[in-house]
Amino acid sequence: MNRAYYGWLAGSTLSVLGDAALFFALGWAATGIGPRVAALVLTGFTLPRAVLLLLGGVLGDRIGPRRLLLICTAIVGTCCFLLALVVGVRGVSTGVLLGTSITVGTVDAFALPASGVLPRLFVPDDQLPRAMALRTSASQVITLAGGPLSGMLVATVGLVGALVVDGATFAVQFLVLLALRPPYDVPPQPDRPSVVRAALDGLRVAMADPVLRMILGVVGLVAAFVLPVTSLCVPLLARAHGWTAGQAGFVVAGNVCGSLLVTVLVARFGSFTRAGLVGGSGCLLAAAGISGLALAPSVPLAVSATLLQGLGVGLFTSHLAPVFVRSTPKSHLTRLQSLLSLVQTVPLLASTNLLATLDIYHALALAAAATALAGLTLLKL
Repeated sequence: MNRAYYGWLAGSTLSVLGDAALFFALGWAATGIGPRVAALVLTGFTLPRAVLLLLGGVLGDRIGPRRLLLICTAIVGTCCFLLALVVGVRGVSTGVLLGTSITVGTVDAFALPASGVLPRLFVPDDQLPRAMALRTSASQVITLAGGPLSGMLVATVGLVGALVVDGATFAVQFLVLLALRPPYDVPPQPDRPSVVRAALDGLRVAMADPVLRMILGVVGLVAAFVLPVTSLCVPLLARAHGWTAGQAGFVVAGNVCGSLLVTVLVARFGSFTRAGLVGGSGCLLAAAGISGLALAPSVPLAVSATLLQGLGVGLFTSHLAPVFVRSTPKSHLTRLQSLLSLVQTVPLLASTNLLATLDIYHALALAAAATALAGLTLLKL
C-alpha cells in the first residue's frame, strides 16, 4: 500500500472520533427526554440519508468520489460549528436534536458512497481486503476511545462539545484530502443521463450480479437489527439499570474492541477464502452477544456481551465488504456504494421505531433473532 493511502487513512480516521462523540451525545441527550424522542432523532438522521443516497451515488460517479467527499467534508464541518453555536445559545431540546440529526443525515447521504469507494482509488484490487480492514481497524481504535470520551463529553460540555470536536476533525480531513491525489482516481463521466436513469442503471447492475444481490439483502437485515443495539438499546438498557453515561460508553466500547480484534488480524494476515461461511458464523456470534447483553446484570458482563457481538460483526463486515467493492464495475462505484448504504438505512426507519416501542429486553431478543437469521442465510450459500 502506498503513502497516499496512509495519508488519506489518517485524515479520514480522525473524523471518526468526532462522529463517535456526536452520535453518542445525540443518543444520550435524546433518551434523556424519552425513548420515542430518541427514536425520532435517529429517524431524523436516517430518513434524509435514505431519500438522498441514490442521488449521492449518481453525483459521485459524475464528478468523482474524491471531489464529492471534499464538498461534503467542508459542508458538514461548517454545519457542526454553526449548530454548536445554536445549542450553546438555545440549549438542548427535541427540535435542536432533530435539526442536528437531519443536517448530519443529509450531508451523510452524499459523503457515505464516496467515502466507501475511496480505498479502491488508492490501492490495487488484490490489496483491497487488507486495505479496507486496515481502515476499519484504525476507525475502530478511534471509536474505542470515543466511547469513554463521549461519556466524559456529555458529563462536561454536552452536545456543544461533541459538535465542536466533530467540526474540528472534519476540517483536518478536508485539508488532508485536498492535498492528496489517489493513483487510481476515477475521472468524471462525460455522459450525464438523468438522475433517475443513472440510479436505475446502478440498481440494474446490482440485481443482475448474484454476489452483489446476495450481499445487499443480508446487509440490510443485519443493519436493521444490529446498528440500533449500540445507538438505541444500550442507552435505554443503561438507564433501566441506572448506569451512568460513562458506563454506557464502556459498554459501547466493548463492541468496538471485538470488531477491532478481527479487523486487525485481517489487516495483518488477510481474509479467509470462504467469505459466506465466515460472514454467517460472524452473524451467529453477534446474535449470541446481543442475547447476552439482554441478560447482563452488570456493566462488566454487558461489556463481555458487546465484545462477543463485536467479534461477530467484525467477521461479517471484514469478509463481505471487500467482496462487494471488488465485484463492482468501476463505472458504477459510487452508485452501488450508495445502494449498499441505502439497504443499511431504509430498514432502520422501521426497525428503530419498532424496537423503541418494545420493552428493552424484548427489543434485544428480536435483534438477536434477526441477526441469527441473517447468519443462517449466509451459511446456506
